[in-house]
Amino acid sequence: MSLPGGPDAVRTEQRDYYDVLGAEPSATIAELRASFRAAVLRHHPDRSANDSLATRRTSILNRAWSELRDPLRRLHYDRSLERGAAPTLPWPLAADEAARPLRRRVPGQRAPSRWHLPQWRNVHGFRVPVEVFVAGPAAQNAWIVAHHIDGQDWRSHNERYWLRYASRHYRDRGRIDDWLGAQERLVELDPAFETLVRAELRAAYMASGDFLRGVGFLRTIGQRYPAASPQRRWIDRELRALLGEYRDARVRHGTPESRAEAAELLLNYLEALDMEPGFADVRAAIMAHLRAGNGGRASELVERAVSAPVGEPARWFSLVQLLTEAGELERASAILAEIARGEHPEALDRRRIRGDPARRISAARGRLARARTRAARVAAG
Repeated sequence: MSLPGGPDAVRTEQRDYYDVLGAEPSATIAELRASFRAAVLRHHPDRSANDSLATRRTSILNRAWSELRDPLRRLHYDRSLERGAAPTLPWPLAADEAARPLRRRVPGQRAPSRWHLPQWRNVHGFRVPVEVFVAGPAAQNAWIVAHHIDGQDWRSHNERYWLRYASRHYRDRGRIDDWLGAQERLVELDPAFETLVRAELRAAYMASGDFLRGVGFLRTIGQRYPAASPQRRWIDRELRALLGEYRDARVRHGTPESRAEAAELLLNYLEALDMEPGFADVRAAIMAHLRAGNGGRASELVERAVSAPVGEPARWFSLVQLLTEAGELERASAILAEIARGEHPEALDRRRIRGDPARRISAARGRLARARTRAARVAAG
C-alpha cells in the first residue's frame, strides 16, 4: 500500500500496536516501555537519513504506546486482538524495504496476554479454570483446596485472601490449631478492625481451650486503638467473655487443686487487665479454694466481696447466697434479715431485681436451713 502524493509517495503496511513497538502481547508494562524507548531511539529523526520517514514512524510509535500504556485500553485492545478485529496502524516503509507478506492471525499463534485471560476466573482471590468455574461452588472449592490449600503451611503465607479461605477450610474440617493460627496471622497482617470482628477468634479459642492465649493475643491487638475508642471497648468485652469462658471451664470444673490454681490465674489476669473482678468471678474463686482446703484464701476473698459497694439491688441476694455457700451462715442470716426488714428497700423492688422479692427471700431461707443442717451433721459426725 502507498500513500497518495505523486512520485514521493511512501509505501506502508498495516501493523498492530504490538508489531509497531516490536513487543509481544504477553509483555509486561516495563517490557513495553523498554521496547517503545528502543524503537524511538532507533527511528529518531536525528539518527535517520530520511527525516520525513523517521518523523512519521515516531508519530505512529507514540500512538501505539499511548494506547497500550493505559491498562484499561490495553485490555480492550487485547480482546479485539484475540478476536482478530484489532485496529492497525500504517507503518511507513523505506524505499528499499520489502513489505512483509500478509498473514492471517490464528488464535493461539501469539503468547496469551497477561491482561486478558478468558480461560481463568476469580473465586475468593484464586484463579480458577473457566470449566471449573461454570461447574459451580462445590467444584470451585474442591479445585482450590486441591491446588492451593492441601500440602500448604499457613505459616508460610502472607496473602490475606489465602489465609481467609484456609482458615474456613481448617474450621470446617475440625483442624482447630490450624484454624486458630491462620486467624491470628490474618489479624496480625490486616490492621482493619472489620477483619478482627469477622475473625471469630473467641469461637476458635473456645474450641481449642486456649482461653488465656486468646486473652494475651487480644490484649496485644488492643494496643492498636486508643483506650476510650469503640474498638477498644469491643476488645474489652471480648476479653471479659473469654475470661468468663475460662472461669466456667477451669475454675468451676476439674480437680480441687487445678480449680484453685485456675482461680488465682483468673484473678491475676483481671488485675493485669485493670478489670474489676465480677461477682461471678469472686464467687467461683471462693468455691474453688474451699474445695481445695484453702480456707484462709477463701475467707480473704469473701471479705473482699462483702466489702465491695453493692451497685445492683439483686446483688444483696447474691451476697446472702455467697455467704451461705462459704459457710458464713450467721452473716448470711443477718443480711437476709436486713432485707426482710426493709433496710435495703431497693432489694424489695420487683422491677429493679427483675423478680419476686418474697420468693427470693424464701429461697434464701431454704438454702440457709439446709446449710445449717449440713453443718450440724458435720459437727456431729
